[in-house]
Amino acid sequence: MRFVLTLFLIVNVLNAKKDFYYSFIDSSGAQISEERKQSITDGFDILQNARLLARDDKIDDAYSQIKDFKEKNKIKVLTSDIMILYAELALKKQSKRLILEASTELESAINSSYINQNDLSKAYMLLVELKLEVNKMDDAKYFAQVIIDNFDDELTKTYGKISLAKVYKYQKDYTKAIKYLYEILTVTNNKEVATLVADELFDVYILDEKYDKANELITQVLKNNIEFYANDSYLANKKVNRLIKAGMPEHAAEILTELLKRTTKDDAIEDFKYKLANTYMLMYDKTNYYLEKAKDLYKDVINDYPQGIHAKNSKMFIDEILMRQGFLTPSAVATKYQDVEAMQQKALLQELMNDKNDRKFEQVLKTEKVYRKVSNEIVKRFGYNSIDEIFDEVNMDLIKDYLSQGKCSELNDILKTSRNETLEKLIEDESVKYNFFECLVEAPYERAYHQIKETFNKTRDANIYLYLEKMAFSLGLIDEAFDFSSKVEMVDDKNVLAKEFIYRYQINKIKDNPNFMEKFFIYASLYPNFIKLNESNPVIIDFYHDYYLYLLKNEDKKEANEIIKKLYDKQKDFKAFIYSPFVENELSRIEKDNNNYQKSVDYLLQALENTRKIKPNDEVKIYYDILNLYDNLGNKDKKDEYILKCKEVKDTTDSLYKKMCDEM
Repeated sequence: MRFVLTLFLIVNVLNAKKDFYYSFIDSSGAQISEERKQSITDGFDILQNARLLARDDKIDDAYSQIKDFKEKNKIKVLTSDIMILYAELALKKQSKRLILEASTELESAINSSYINQNDLSKAYMLLVELKLEVNKMDDAKYFAQVIIDNFDDELTKTYGKISLAKVYKYQKDYTKAIKYLYEILTVTNNKEVATLVADELFDVYILDEKYDKANELITQVLKNNIEFYANDSYLANKKVNRLIKAGMPEHAAEILTELLKRTTKDDAIEDFKYKLANTYMLMYDKTNYYLEKAKDLYKDVINDYPQGIHAKNSKMFIDEILMRQGFLTPSAVATKYQDVEAMQQKALLQELMNDKNDRKFEQVLKTEKVYRKVSNEIVKRFGYNSIDEIFDEVNMDLIKDYLSQGKCSELNDILKTSRNETLEKLIEDESVKYNFFECLVEAPYERAYHQIKETFNKTRDANIYLYLEKMAFSLGLIDEAFDFSSKVEMVDDKNVLAKEFIYRYQINKIKDNPNFMEKFFIYASLYPNFIKLNESNPVIIDFYHDYYLYLLKNEDKKEANEIIKKLYDKQKDFKAFIYSPFVENELSRIEKDNNNYQKSVDYLLQALENTRKIKPNDEVKIYYDILNLYDNLGNKDKKDEYILKCKEVKDTTDSLYKKMCDEM
């Protein structure tokens, strides 16, 4: 069959040329009558009128006219133009039934040599599109290849490649479609071809979700050849709709503005102004700029075309604008348009925006389910991509309020219902970022921690690592805290290392690895200023205790004696006698070794005073040490007093000191 079609194409080219030249001569070679000539001229006028109607986007009128003419036409010379235009209009009608009929008739017309030579390439291009619309991919690809292989001029071959690219687009082989179209775009010098290719390539980019490239392409097209759309309302409106659907209303507005400059027809002016106003509403940038531009156009529609098809909606949209500008209340608009669901939703959303602007964040969150009924289309009209974006802002503002008031526990409750996008925005906001981190240390929340960890996965900011270390530690994720401690050390920012010192100590202690602790105490000895900078932290008490034991083990008595004294002082400062009576006993021993017996006694007396619920065994040992010190001081009365106290202690367990006291 395809061989026959190809053979037919060659024959058709020859015969069609002959038909074209002899159309005005009858079978005997005589010139046709003036009446018939007039019929031919009238026929071409009908065709031209239908084309103009289509260009003005009056597709139904154009189709009805050309369909009626096609059925009545008896003039062979008009058949080719009729079939071509009929196929074009069937495509624009977007009816599968009409497209299938047009496809069958056009293919038959080609096979029957009814299509003129000059129209053949266009007929095949239309046939490709018709076949695609009825999902006959193989046929479409075949006819596209026919154009490429059987026409000699490069321009026609180029159109054939464009048709083939359309086939690949329908097959969702976007890579191949882009390759074909881009190659044409880079070599053609024909402005119309370049614009046509760019128009098609834009659609492929959108389908392939390459929005940046699509945006760049349409920007260039409108800059260099906006006439491509401005001279054809059908093409323009089709492109406007695609641009709006693709989220590029600014380009749609550019086309509509150009259309308004060129048209002089009242119905077109009304339509374009109304569409431009609607487009401006989609371009809302959270200022009054586009609202005012839209309002002016809606007023023009109402004043200039009070009986027009868009007057009623224009009045309604002006009320919407007045509501959004604060001149009408949402309740008033909702009451006025009770039967218009879209206006009901707009009023509801404006109520939300009013409460948000009045900082009634908690009230908004309590009624969140109600506001989530608003459609995404309405939300976009208010300058947001989704309702989630609005609640992100509400959550953000509420969190900022909590942060400014130090309400970390309340913040934690909000975070549990916040989206990851909200957390990302908080992390990126330099004005609250570190306050947010501090709250997460105070009131840890694991999801927020993991979000921050993921966000700053490749950072070199030592402060971020330190906060992550603190958060992990607060959450009990000790291994992760240990890893972040290593990263803080790797960055080697001494100011941050000083802040991190106590956390590093606690993490290593929990890890309970002697080697890690050994390494940490060596690190502490190398940076004594880090110890000093952390003296105001209560955890320093634990550090002093453990560091003292480490120094004793390593026989660094001088440093050990200084640390145990600091431990004693810090316990007093914080009134936290965690390591009593151990601390006082050690200091007493040191003073005794230095023959400072009274000081030694004083420390032991403080041990008794400072230690809560002292154990009987510890108590009798202290009494025993005191009585011996008083013996060294020659104070027999005090010695006897403490012998008696030692004997009075009850509930000791296997205490040698108790036994010795009892024997005195």
